[in-house]
Amino acid sequence: MTSTGSVLHILEDSGVPNGSTDYTTLVVIHGYTWHSGIFSKLVPLAKDNNTRVVLVNRRDYPGARPLTQEERALLPSLSTEEAADATEISEATQKIDIFMKERAREVYDLLVELVNNADLPPFQRDRNTGGIIVAGWSFGTVWITALLAHAASCNTNNADLSAYMRRVVFFDPSYHLLGYLPPTTSGYHPLLDPELTRETIDQAFAGWVSGYYDHGSTFETLEQKTPTQDPPPTITTLTPEEVVRAQYLPPGAPGGSDALLFQSGRRLGLFKKLKERALYLSKLGAPSETAGNMWPEVEVCYAWCLRSTWDTTWGAWALKKELEDAQREGLATRRVRMVRIWGANHFISWDQPKKALLALVGDEDDVHPDLETTPPGYDSTGDKAHASLLSKDVSL
Repeated sequence: MTSTGSVLHILEDSGVPNGSTDYTTLVVIHGYTWHSGIFSKLVPLAKDNNTRVVLVNRRDYPGARPLTQEERALLPSLSTEEAADATEISEATQKIDIFMKERAREVYDLLVELVNNADLPPFQRDRNTGGIIVAGWSFGTVWITALLAHAASCNTNNADLSAYMRRVVFFDPSYHLLGYLPPTTSGYHPLLDPELTRETIDQAFAGWVSGYYDHGSTFETLEQKTPTQDPPPTITTLTPEEVVRAQYLPPGAPGGSDALLFQSGRRLGLFKKLKERALYLSKLGAPSETAGNMWPEVEVCYAWCLRSTWDTTWGAWALKKELEDAQREGLATRRVRMVRIWGANHFISWDQPKKALLALVGDEDDVHPDLETTPPGYDSTGDKAHASLLSKDVSL
């Protein structure tokens, strides 16, 4: 099934594993300027792992329907430097909330279409087989929090996915995308670097986001800017043809839909709101509509690559602390499982696809590198240092 009526685009579909009636369906949603072509190495591995891999391109990316003028108008063009009055902020917040609710509906509808047209096996909890796992990589995590936050409003026309939803995965997201702040103003990100020009930012971002980093166990010892040279950043190992098949820059360019969503989503508190609605099943003293109570048994997996950029490590630490605080305060949350992927960078799906697939569909809390496929130069020392950080040391 490679063609659907969805506004999203199925870039690749590994198909049903031969003869299997209990396979798992893994739906993967890509990140910022790198579309689902970057996951293409997962497809040949799918059938041997009793998995059907479905790679999805979002709106404004190759094959998917471009956003309409009306849909784009919901994305406010507010920069972090601009001043805006309370009315302008309120209107912008309402619009961007609607924008992500509509994107959640698109993902939900695609899942319904997969179930209806492909006769997917439902999730058998007692056997831990079948069902749907939906993973959002990097910026794609926002589509996952939106899906959980708005699933109840999407459940119309008897299109209930409860029998199929097995797991959702936050796949190595930045702390920004879960609404967290760094402990100081010194946290580096090339997309927020005022010294980079339009001509240099794309190359800088690609080298930074695809690098391998040696991190310590405190914020001060997280390496924020300089990746190792051995192994080198993934982008330097791709051929020009491979880059063309996986990278698409327009949505991240000034005025592009991803650029506007990233900038305004941070400023307007969208990412924090979606994360809270996605994870909290109830909140003391708050009305029920502030919690995303659909699919309360669905597991949330936070898959964290230990040699990725520093902002994904900070996000993992911050989420762990928030969940521990919620437990102490008696707040009900979804079951969240933290998965540490040792020796991996943000582009694990390209550099170590076997380990990526295991992290997404397996049940291990620690996924260790396959020394036969790990990039040269791997040293576990940095992994062990920052993986051992106690969450009580994190200040949000």
